[in-house]
Amino acid sequence: MTINQCKDYQELSKTAADWLIGRIRKNPLSKISIATGNSALGMYSYITKAQNLHTKSLSLFQLDEWVGLSEYHHSCMSYIEKEVRIPWGIAAERAHYFSPLLTLLDSKKQAEDAACSMQKELEMKGPLDILILGMGKNGHLGFIEPAENWPPDECYVSKLARSTRNHKMISSEKMPPEYGITMGIKSILQAKEILFIVTGTGKTATYSEWLKKVVTPNLPASILWKHPRVSLITDLKLVGA
Repeated sequence: MTINQCKDYQELSKTAADWLIGRIRKNPLSKISIATGNSALGMYSYITKAQNLHTKSLSLFQLDEWVGLSEYHHSCMSYIEKEVRIPWGIAAERAHYFSPLLTLLDSKKQAEDAACSMQKELEMKGPLDILILGMGKNGHLGFIEPAENWPPDECYVSKLARSTRNHKMISSEKMPPEYGITMGIKSILQAKEILFIVTGTGKTATYSEWLKKVVTPNLPASILWKHPRVSLITDLKLVGA
């Protein structure tokens, strides 16, 4: 585990972008899993503006998705299309989504079928070269939520925590999704490298707990202590540190 402490979000985004640009230059055919939300948004923007960077041959794999949205533009697919795939010039067929036709996952059963399909895709084309992760306020990774026991190892449909259902990404949904679909721990631990971006308000207490290195399903992000090649980039400042 390498830890990069940044002074603010701008420095974090530039540091993360430099890290990822270096990997892309070494392997322009990299298979990358894309995290959505605000944490990585600045990094994606820096990469879009990078000069002489060949991104069109990358393969993208979706990390997670809401189940039961009413609006497509609230989806993680929409985010990836808008912020990553299209700006980076990556062909549509090189983006692997839980719903390949860019349609919303309406039901839990549909999501369960999508989870099986994505798992097969990951096993056929994996392991991932790079996995980009953020950490939720409750310590979740993707939609792997805190629980008394670890969830299934493979892609699965997760019952979302209350705090996750309050995410700004879906704040205008009349009925916040009850379920999400997510990549499982197996694919996370099999990834060759992980870029872990920890930023945002309300996460300091969880981050402090994570730094104790206690691996527990009550803090899903703690599983990253079991991975040999994680690069953490954060701008969170601990009290007294």
